[in-house]
Amino acid sequence: MISLKHNSVKNKVINSIGQQIQLRQRIKQRQQLMQRQQLMQRRQLMQRLITKIQQNRAKKSLNNNISQLGNNYMDSIYFKNRVDFYLGKQLLENKTDIKNYDNVMTINSLSNKGTISGTDRYSRYDNNLKNLLIKTNNTSKLFCFERGDIITNLNMVTLCKNRCDGNDSSVLLRTLNFPRHWGAYYNKPTDIDYDKKISKVFWRGTTTGQITRPANRFELITRWYNKHNLIDIGFSFTCQNKENYKKYVKGECEIEDFLKYKYILSVEGNDKDTGINWKLNSNSLVLMAKPRVTSWLMETTLIPDYHYVLLKDDFSDLLEKTTWCNNHPNECKQIVKNANLFMKQFANNKLEEKIEEAVINKYFQLTNQ
Repeated sequence: MISLKHNSVKNKVINSIGQQIQLRQRIKQRQQLMQRQQLMQRRQLMQRLITKIQQNRAKKSLNNNISQLGNNYMDSIYFKNRVDFYLGKQLLENKTDIKNYDNVMTINSLSNKGTISGTDRYSRYDNNLKNLLIKTNNTSKLFCFERGDIITNLNMVTLCKNRCDGNDSSVLLRTLNFPRHWGAYYNKPTDIDYDKKISKVFWRGTTTGQITRPANRFELITRWYNKHNLIDIGFSFTCQNKENYKKYVKGECEIEDFLKYKYILSVEGNDKDTGINWKLNSNSLVLMAKPRVTSWLMETTLIPDYHYVLLKDDFSDLLEKTTWCNNHPNECKQIVKNANLFMKQFANNKLEEKIEEAVINKYFQLTNQ
């Protein structure tokens, strides 16, 4: 009887100790959870502060850059930074001799055939470059030149329209295929106020690009085509042997059709999104993944969630971000203003021509000519 009573007391003590241990463990786990939550909150706060600082710096810098452009603009830091951006880090840091490279060309190498079929394409590349060489008195100089959409990294002495995938070599020119990329910027389409636009996200485009590239058009379409009433996307038509995507075709549309919507997507194709210039210059909000391609527009200097709403590369957050936009109209309108201010720096056509002339002249200096 005494033994049973002793065992009973012993079990109660053991159970009590076990409960205390479990309680301490729960308290410790709760404290650890609270510490993790507090740490996460501090990190999020710090990230918001960093983003805010970056945004304020970007706005102040761009405002200062634009305001300083007077008669002495060619001596400005802004002018020099633009020229250096287009020349590329590699060439600036490694002065070289053009004669050391293969496929060197002269102005006489610019024929009406080029490497791209069609006289219209020739006039947008070869003829435009020829005119620039004549205008800057560089008709006797040597150069490397790549026509069309650039989808691979080039060497640091190649004149071209765009760079891709973080490449900081090759030399960017504005004149190449100028009407296609800048026509709707300098001849702004009819637009309407943001508040009068349709509260949906809209996109049309062709089947350019590759499915293996990050943030490609095919990932966007297969994920969201006819999946939600807030998302109106589709291909305009198929090309480049992508006939298997015909079921996603909704037909072509005009720029003015895009501008009926508050939110428009920018999605890279072979290289840059052809329409990104006029999109950022419009009263609509641009949603896009972080750009990999950069051109005269300097796409890689755009700040996410300041100049545009950032999307994941697989577009899985498109509906979430569209819903956020509908719930935060004031923030969206501010992003539109920021994008418009960014685009304002290209508005002075005379200045842009001077920058391009400075780029080509310094290019020949850096290639030992």
